[in-house]
Amino acid sequence: MTIGKPPNRFVPTLTEVVQLGMAPNAGPIDCERLAEQVLQSIKPRLEQQLRAALQAQVEEHMRLAAPRWQQDIEEAVRDAVAQIANREVPDSTS
Repeated sequence: MTIGKPPNRFVPTLTEVVQLGMAPNAGPIDCERLAEQVLQSIKPRLEQQLRAALQAQVEEHMRLAAPRWQQDIEEAVRDAVAQIANREVPDSTS
């Protein structure tokens, strides 16, 4: 027989005898309340994922649309300048 070190003086002890099948009765499960608790616990992560997905979609849309918008703006500026240049300038010699 080997002699080991002495047991720790703070060894936990069993203070209550628990028998199988004697779990406290929690009553019927409130499915609505349980669903609400689950939703509340996952809501921050879902919002984060939704924001990330929407941000990616917006960035992709902007990347694809930017050249067309730039072209439209350039065309509008050219048209405005052409309209101003084509206006009749009053003759200052008369």
